[in-house]
Amino acid sequence: MLKKILLTTICFTMFSAAANAAETAKLKIAVVDMDKLFQQYYKTKQTDAVLQQKQGIFQAWAKKLGESRLKLQKEFNILRDAAQNIAFSSTEREKKRLAAQKKYQEFKKKEAELEQYVQQKSREYKTLVSKMHKKLLEEIYTEIRRYAVLKGYNFIFDKSGKTLNTIPVIIYSSLQHDISAEILKKLNRGQPDAELQSDKGSSLR
Repeated sequence: MLKKILLTTICFTMFSAAANAAETAKLKIAVVDMDKLFQQYYKTKQTDAVLQQKQGIFQAWAKKLGESRLKLQKEFNILRDAAQNIAFSSTEREKKRLAAQKKYQEFKKKEAELEQYVQQKSREYKTLVSKMHKKLLEEIYTEIRRYAVLKGYNFIFDKSGKTLNTIPVIIYSSLQHDISAEILKKLNRGQPDAELQSDKGSSLR
């Protein structure tokens, strides 16, 4: 009997300890919408404006090179046709042929210049976009980490994330666990228009 009472007491003690440990270890979890945070962060619009300006400069020069290339191609076609025109003397046709040959070389050189420029600037632009977006994301991550520490969150997940199969990582989360609006307010503090947009997003919750 004593052994049975002792065993019951031990089991009860172990259960109580486990329950207390589970309560102590209770996780505090929240979710954010990283797509929303990135798109509505006021610095994202500023960055996009800079990138569009850079892209505009690249495209303008590429257009100028393309126009030069087209001009050389038309000049080559005219000389080539003249070199085959029997209305001209053989001497004149030979001059036209040599001129057409030279013009073709100029055309191919300009074509290579255009191709090289487009490839180089495309790489530079892609690198610039990656660098600037990485900086923005790090600023957002820093704000999220700061908020998590302040509020005592153990984990914060991105509900806009997708797996390699394009399946949402977070299948369901209640609105009360979504702290996107709070993070957005902190990111956009001091920016009236951005804060107003954040408040509108918050009122929809």
